[in-house]
Amino acid sequence: MNSKLTNKEKARYQVMDDFLADLASDSPAPGGGSAAAVVGALAAALSSMVANLTIGKSGYENVTDKYTALLSKTEEIREEFLEAIAEDMDAYNKVMDAYRMSTESKKEKEERKSKLQQALKGATGPPMKMAELAKDVLDISRKCAKTGNKHAVTDAGASAILAEATTRTALLNVDINLGSIHDEEFVNRLSEKRNTLEKEAVQSASKTVEIMQEEL
Repeated sequence: MNSKLTNKEKARYQVMDDFLADLASDSPAPGGGSAAAVVGALAAALSSMVANLTIGKSGYENVTDKYTALLSKTEEIREEFLEAIAEDMDAYNKVMDAYRMSTESKKEKEERKSKLQQALKGATGPPMKMAELAKDVLDISRKCAKTGNKHAVTDAGASAILAEATTRTALLNVDINLGSIHDEEFVNRLSEKRNTLEKEAVQSASKTVEIMQEEL
């Protein structure tokens, strides 16, 4: 893999074997956040698959327009997950850059502290975005399980399970950053939001799997 590629280019062009090798290496990035985004992209792709297997198929003519719109949405989400990989890596690098700042003088210590807090807050952004995207996938996968091609209902269930995993994994990255942020209002606000996202993801995935099992 060309080491000169940007994080965004790596997210788009890196083959799975190279990505897994990087993930398994002693390099801290890519890490759990990038893995969560990849799983999210897989979840979105599975819902796209159900949509493609529903559009124009015999017995599903009445939902063709609905699934054409859903397909457009899942493809958009898949692209956003790929972008989130690069965003997560860039955010992590900013945190590391802040940690490496000099602390020899009082002024440098204050500058480092400010930059670090700013970077830590920024690092919560990509994983929160992943959780929000996964929520959209969960909504779509449930629709796919209900009215999509019944021959692909297990793919809708798999999409939901992976989307839940994306949410819970991504939010771990939120947790580890919140633990070092001093802004109490920021921490409380994001903690409440992350708890809601996780709870909703678990409930939504469970409901979709329940629907899937009823169709088997």
